[in-house]
Amino acid sequence: MAVEWTITIEGRNEFGDVCRKAVRIDKSWERLFDGDLGLSIEDSKTIMAALQSAVVNHEAETYSLFRRVCPDCHRFPPVKDYTTRRIRTVFGIVEVRNPRWMLCRIVTQAWSMPLRRCGRSARIERHPS
Repeated sequence: MAVEWTITIEGRNEFGDVCRKAVRIDKSWERLFDGDLGLSIEDSKTIMAALQSAVVNHEAETYSLFRRVCPDCHRFPPVKDYTTRRIRTVFGIVEVRNPRWMLCRIVTQAWSMPLRRCGRSARIERHPS
């Protein structure tokens, strides 16, 4: 290897979580002797794929943190499991972890029983089918 480039991207969300991603581009002596100076299209595709993956994953994690708060009790419900979601972007497809949350105990009462939501009574009625 004649030259090694390391490009680092860093992002921070409102919660203070930091995401860092580093991409390394190596250039051999043979490529330099052949007159291959600067970044190639393959190098730029590698850089953009890593950049897009870091940005999309960090934004998806931040969005899921905002959406995780129960609107009734204002707590974080536990995570049931994770699935993988494919996001299509201009620079390709990025796979992200997609959390599934357990339902809040306050809301998961039987349909015909009275239900307590945030300290107030409510009744859920079935719609005629």
